[in-house]
Amino acid sequence: MKDEKKVLGILSIVFGAIALVGSWVPFLNNGSFVVGLFALVLGVIALIVNRKNKKVLALIGTLLALASLVIVLATQSIYSNALDEASKAYDETSKSIDKEYSESSIAEESSSIAAEKAADDAFKWTDAYFDSIVDGTTTYDEIVATVGEPTTTGTGTDYDIDTDSEVPSMDCDWDLDDGSYYASVSIHFIQKNGTYVVDYKTGTGLK
Repeated sequence: MKDEKKVLGILSIVFGAIALVGSWVPFLNNGSFVVGLFALVLGVIALIVNRKNKKVLALIGTLLALASLVIVLATQSIYSNALDEASKAYDETSKSIDKEYSESSIAEESSSIAAEKAADDAFKWTDAYFDSIVDGTTTYDEIVATVGEPTTTGTGTDYDIDTDSEVPSMDCDWDLDDGSYYASVSIHFIQKNGTYVVDYKTGTGLK
C-alpha cells in the first residue's frame, strides 16, 4: 500500500482539533461548528484521495471533525435547555412577585377602606344635629351623650355678660381626619350655673 498523501489529512487534523477545542465553549462553538464542517470536508476528500493509500491522517482528521460536530450539537442542546430553564424560573419568580405585590396591594386597599369606614362610623356628627344645637341652651353633657367625647379639649376663662364676671370656658373640637371625607366641629362652651353650655359653634364638611 502506497504512502498516504498527507496535506489534506494534516489540514483536516488541524481544523478538526481547533473545532474540538472550541466546541465546548458557549457561543464560540457556533464558529467551531463551521470549522468542524470544513475539517470534515477535508477529511472526506483526504479519504477519497487516499482510497488506495494509507489513510491514518485522513481518518484522524475526519474523526476529530465528527467529534467536534457531535460535541457542538450536544452542548448547544444542553445550553439551550439551561437557558430555557433559567427563563422559565425567571418568569415564575416574576409572576410570583407580581402576584404577591397584587395581593399585598389589595390587602392594603381593603385595610385602608376598612379603617376609613371605622372612622366614618365613629364620627357621629351630622349636619342636622349640628343645626339643632342652640347657643346658650345645649349643654356639653348633652352633646357628648350624642356624639361622644371631643378629639381635643382646651380650658380657660371667658367673660359672661349675664353675670358680668369671668367664668370657666372650654374649647372642644371633633375631627374626622382618617375617614372617607374630612369633617370638623368646633364649639366654645362657657359655664353657667355650674354647667357648660354652648356659646358659639362652627362646623365644616358635615353630612
